[in-house]
Amino acid sequence: MIKKLPEEAIRRIASGQIASSPSAVLKELLENALDAGAGNISVKIENPFNFKVVDDGEGIPFKELPLAVERFATSKVSRAEELDRIESYGFRGEALYAVAQVSRLTIKSRFKNEGVGGKLLVYGGRILEHTPIPFSRGTSVEVANLYFNVPVRRKGVKRELSRMVSTVKTYTLCRPDVIFRIGEEVFPATSLEERVRQLFPNLHLTKVEGKNFLLLYNREITRKKVQQIFVNGRPVSLPEVERILSDKGVKNFILFLNLPPEAVDPNIVPSKEKVFIKEDSYLKELEKVLSYEFGLPSFHTLRERTEIEYLPQLYVIGSDGTLLIAHDRENYYFFDIHLLHERVNYEELLKKLEKGEIKIRKVLPPLELPSSLVPKLKKLSVEFYLERNSAVITGIPEILNPSDLEKLSDSVPESIAEEACKRAVKSGYSVVGQEAEKLLSLYLKCREREVCPHGRPIYYKVKKNSIYSKLGRRVK
Repeated sequence: MIKKLPEEAIRRIASGQIASSPSAVLKELLENALDAGAGNISVKIENPFNFKVVDDGEGIPFKELPLAVERFATSKVSRAEELDRIESYGFRGEALYAVAQVSRLTIKSRFKNEGVGGKLLVYGGRILEHTPIPFSRGTSVEVANLYFNVPVRRKGVKRELSRMVSTVKTYTLCRPDVIFRIGEEVFPATSLEERVRQLFPNLHLTKVEGKNFLLLYNREITRKKVQQIFVNGRPVSLPEVERILSDKGVKNFILFLNLPPEAVDPNIVPSKEKVFIKEDSYLKELEKVLSYEFGLPSFHTLRERTEIEYLPQLYVIGSDGTLLIAHDRENYYFFDIHLLHERVNYEELLKKLEKGEIKIRKVLPPLELPSSLVPKLKKLSVEFYLERNSAVITGIPEILNPSDLEKLSDSVPESIAEEACKRAVKSGYSVVGQEAEKLLSLYLKCREREVCPHGRPIYYKVKKNSIYSKLGRRVK
């Protein structure tokens, strides 16, 4: 039988989605402060269940204080059409309502146009006090005894204090023009570059700008320190962009996407941590620039050097027996010779397999596999015949093992990668002159040029500016 949920259950569900953790609650309070036009935000955290956010924003009118803790009450959206171009952090009108259901919530505020402030005390969703008080302009929101009526949620809170501090620091990146205080730590209003230096003093980031984005990244440090994406100042997750950066070996990055409000839909999940970008063109522009920034240019030998202004060109400098060193106008490249050769061998073997140019050896006894694997078997030039719902394998290329076929998936058999590795030059073998240039030329024709068949990065790229600056010089 279908029944309408009781009001208590509705309130509990709503608060669970928004007030999912102390750091999620703190996030909502910070966004409210920024939406109120605050230029100064102070956060005091006693523990994950007791904390306060104070701002100098425009404040809340005394009469409207009770509305602040009602569900779907907000000052940021007044018509349905405005949901198509959200420019504020908040818009759902659920945050304070949800927090009030699971805490002792005290709001003190004075609206910019009023001479007196107000205090609102809410405990477990019930308003206990609404009185006028003397108060300076702005708003103070104090959360006490969080999850007092949800003991299971309270028990599950672990290592939350560091997450709360991290949440505040994330918003200092969103708005470097705002002064933030976390306990005794102060982040003065400043430029974005200086804010990054304040937060990550030992992380040297390279800047890449496009029409609608700004990327700060570092490929030198393998240990993750920062991976943050902002869309119109909102910290979000964009898995497709994160995947591109990860594939390019970028471990540390801060990405700002600045798009027209109508191109972004933040109303995907109640926490607003995911957004939908309505037009693919914005992400395609980003991907195009990233492909150039982290990709490889075309190859030219020193003897064949031509000056084509719009086409990046790569020139071999030399080799130390382990690394092949090359450069273009902006970068130095350090290639692992063994991995580079391994990638060339691997793709040559795949081509020979597809063309049936590798000697076949018999399989005794014949191996039966599901007929669904027929397209993959054909691509590997495996000899077989169909019998009922099975493909009966009678012969395979000599570089494959029967066990490879039993583990066929979207990936290519491991034995091909092993064979490519065996055929690659070993560290210490001198690859110089025309031999080096020929190897690099073959490699640059490969379909995959970032990693070897086993997934290791083949090369490392360094901006010339980053080296020249250490020497007090500039790239001409």
